[in-house]
Amino acid sequence: MSLWNRYKSELFEQSPAWSLGFFRFGFGILLFFTSARYIYYGWVQKYFLEPGFHFKHFGFSWMGVAPGIILYSIFIILCITAVLISLGVLYRTSILIYWLGFSYFNLLDVSTYLNHYYLIFLLLFLLFWIPADRCFSLSHFLEAYRNGRWSIPKIPNWSLWILKFQIGCVYFFGGLAKLVPDWLFSAQPLRIWLVRNTDFPVIGGFFSYPIAGYVFSYAGLFFDLFVPFCLLKKNLRPWAYSFVLIFHILTWRLFPIGMFPWIMIFSTLLFFPPTWPIKVRGFFKRRGIFPYGELRNLFKTVWSKLPVTFRFLSAKFLLIFLRALEKPNIWGRSFESKLGEFTSRFVSRFGIWAVSIYILIQVFFPLRHFLYPGNHLWTEQGFRFAWHIMLIQKNGIASFQVVNLRTGEIQYVLPESYLNEVQKTMMSTQPDLILQFAHFLGDKEKKRTGDDIAVYAEVRVSLNGKKSLPFIDPNRDLMKVKDDFLHKDWILPDFK
Repeated sequence: MSLWNRYKSELFEQSPAWSLGFFRFGFGILLFFTSARYIYYGWVQKYFLEPGFHFKHFGFSWMGVAPGIILYSIFIILCITAVLISLGVLYRTSILIYWLGFSYFNLLDVSTYLNHYYLIFLLLFLLFWIPADRCFSLSHFLEAYRNGRWSIPKIPNWSLWILKFQIGCVYFFGGLAKLVPDWLFSAQPLRIWLVRNTDFPVIGGFFSYPIAGYVFSYAGLFFDLFVPFCLLKKNLRPWAYSFVLIFHILTWRLFPIGMFPWIMIFSTLLFFPPTWPIKVRGFFKRRGIFPYGELRNLFKTVWSKLPVTFRFLSAKFLLIFLRALEKPNIWGRSFESKLGEFTSRFVSRFGIWAVSIYILIQVFFPLRHFLYPGNHLWTEQGFRFAWHIMLIQKNGIASFQVVNLRTGEIQYVLPESYLNEVQKTMMSTQPDLILQFAHFLGDKEKKRTGDDIAVYAEVRVSLNGKKSLPFIDPNRDLMKVKDDFLHKDWILPDFK
């Protein structure tokens, strides 16, 4: 058998779907909290509705912010579909809706970009093609309850391996990105951040010493580079996952990095054998932690102790709900079936090529910053979508001169006149955002006066605790500069 045919055969061999089903169930819960936080903390209003200007990703300047009632409705729909994803109900339809809604609000403003949002975007895309609803879904639970035992659904090996690969990319390229002088020889920016946490229990006092930054920097470097490979080794996997728990819980407590630690803690469970959830259940059952035996027996015991009226009404509601689900054109079941047929046909015809192309993109795309001259931590060219995690502490001060070329009138503009605090902070250190804001100011003034306008930026930036330096060529008319993927020669070097 040729190497290529062997590769294809191994990818499409079948494995139990237990771990994949558990991942889908937990990932849906994490998606719910990710979207619900925007409503609970008022971020919908703060990040999208209040600002009068929004920074756009390249090619998406046409993407507008929907009215408040529509935007809040989108987040409510995201919460609902996240629950459906967790339960495996209308799985692909829910994945598609969440992916589209999640993509939409992340395209509204670049200043809200986070690495783990990009990871969620990719995982949702992969899960759309993967039959992750075969196990631990609502239908699987009902089947187990009726039959008195669990069936053993199967999924192709590529479903697990592509997810493992994606999680491994986050770690490996995150470690590769740390091979820079600031991280290796100055332990920055960790030294800056650790000093802010000297009140941390037990080890907080250690953070005030310079050596602490080096310990954490090199620990993070070696962890990221080697943990995905250790997770692949059976004898090293328990130790590697122990380090995953320690590392991510510690970073969650020390640094404000949102849901990222929990997503990684949960996702790395995919590296364990596909049957690990059943083995864990058996382990607890043998030790009497499940005293009622099978799940259906526990359910019957609890159900029998509930009030009769409650049981009657609940059973009536459940009967109505199940009958509705059985109707083909209600709840989108017809559309769900078509999506399932489409993904099955696509995978059977193009699966091997699609997987190979996806792998190549994920390998080379994070390395694109090597195509640009200069320090990419300073210029941030090729920085996004490349797993450059916790690499920079940048502080910037920016002001703009708006010049009327006909009258010679000069207006001095401060970013806070138009931007909220998050937008101002992000814009002051990111060249493409500086350019966007300059064009916004120039276009606004040109529309008001009808005259040709020039816009100049005065920006100073400090990178990882170094001395503040000029960031943008103050003599360059930014109205004459167009954003593209070429090197931005109007960014000044990070040295004199």
